[in-house]
Amino acid sequence: MRVLNHIITKTRRDLIKSKQNLLIIITLLLFCTLSLGIGLMKYKENKSQIDEYRKEVRQQWENRPAKHPHRMAHYGYLVFRMSHPVSIFDNGLDSYLGNVIFLEAHKQNTANLSEAGSTGVLVRFGSFTSAFILQCIVPLVILFLGFGIIVQERENAILKLLSVQGASGRAILWGKIIGLWQFSLLFLLPIFPLIMIVVLFSDFSIWQDSLLRLVSILVAYTLYYFFICCITITISARSKNSSFALTSLIGCWLMMVIFLPKGIQFIGQNIYPTPSRIAFETELEKDILQIGDSHNPDDPYFKNIKDSLLSHYKVSDVNELPINYSGFVMKEGERISSTIYNKHQNELQQMYHKQLLLVDVSSFINPLIAIKNFSVLASGTDFFTYEEFQKQAEEYRYVLAQKMNDLQIEHISNIKPDKGGPPAIISQDNWKNLPDFNYKYASFTKGITTEWIPIVAILFWSVFCIVIVEISSKNLKLV
Repeated sequence: MRVLNHIITKTRRDLIKSKQNLLIIITLLLFCTLSLGIGLMKYKENKSQIDEYRKEVRQQWENRPAKHPHRMAHYGYLVFRMSHPVSIFDNGLDSYLGNVIFLEAHKQNTANLSEAGSTGVLVRFGSFTSAFILQCIVPLVILFLGFGIIVQERENAILKLLSVQGASGRAILWGKIIGLWQFSLLFLLPIFPLIMIVVLFSDFSIWQDSLLRLVSILVAYTLYYFFICCITITISARSKNSSFALTSLIGCWLMMVIFLPKGIQFIGQNIYPTPSRIAFETELEKDILQIGDSHNPDDPYFKNIKDSLLSHYKVSDVNELPINYSGFVMKEGERISSTIYNKHQNELQQMYHKQLLLVDVSSFINPLIAIKNFSVLASGTDFFTYEEFQKQAEEYRYVLAQKMNDLQIEHISNIKPDKGGPPAIISQDNWKNLPDFNYKYASFTKGITTEWIPIVAILFWSVFCIVIVEISSKNLKLV
């Protein structure tokens, strides 16, 4: 242990005392700080705009004049998705997913107004975030700083001297790895207190959830850097010369960052293709019409409902019914269309889940995918969080539509008003009774139980590194 501690201390000290290395650390920390500042400004601006738009939408809804309830159902309602505060660190899929959904009766609209839709192809190059720097840039720096730690000491006969002084191959490898790993944490540990301050300052109302997410991110990135250091030192120990070690490590970095992620995405999209929006809506409309069209008075399905109502209330005409017949038909039509839409939406989501599952499983091939997937999960910018928003929006839309149908059933007469007579409308006070849409963030614990594969992959790579280092230490060449 004394020899191991000495090697750890010397490795760490040699890396820290280099002014060039300290300059690299300071530069990357400044870039991370700058990205956090930009992220905070974007978050505050988006939050302010969403709060303003929500207030405006609500005021317009409540101030609508007295109308027929079905007209209000088609007037619709706008709901907005608010990013989680931890998205300041890693915006994940937020740039590609819609933020606004228009809710109306008989139709389920998709979320629109994504950042990718307004910025064009530039978003393909990624976002300038602290997560991107810590995931891709810092590992590249670690590779450049650590590629020669073993191979150069072998070339200079230092390993032989260490062995003569009683250092085993195991102590040498683990000493170099832990020393490089401790140095790599200088890129990580100084920035996280700032991240916590920025995130908690942006929205303190959910500080417990945010703190749990940030601590999990810190632990995950710490293990990720441990893997990078293990691979760097192991390849350095197995390389014949410094140039071969550097070339091999750069090749590994390119595979991790560029080739494997793009290749997995391409494979997933081709194995599990998803229909276009037009094809999806066409199939949906076809299935709805097969069961019944609530806007067609001669539709067989709704004609049977009409006959049942007349028989139940023992009347001969819909005008004699004690409830509004059109409202009842609209309510049943809404139930049918919503059930069929949910069925098609679930099938579409299953295809997306298969694509995501393929990406998750590939994290056992590429550790970058493991840390990336866990990072977006912990930051609340993953697909699971987006699905939660869609579910909440659809539940609210269905309640809104059925509330308008209930108002029509209860307060609108079956007898059409005479020309010039009072219109079939209800008071605007009824609009105020509908509660506003209140989006609730998906909890981190729920996300973990759903998206657990990245966590297992990170632990797998940690164990894998230990095994590889132990095997390599037994075959370490000193000369």
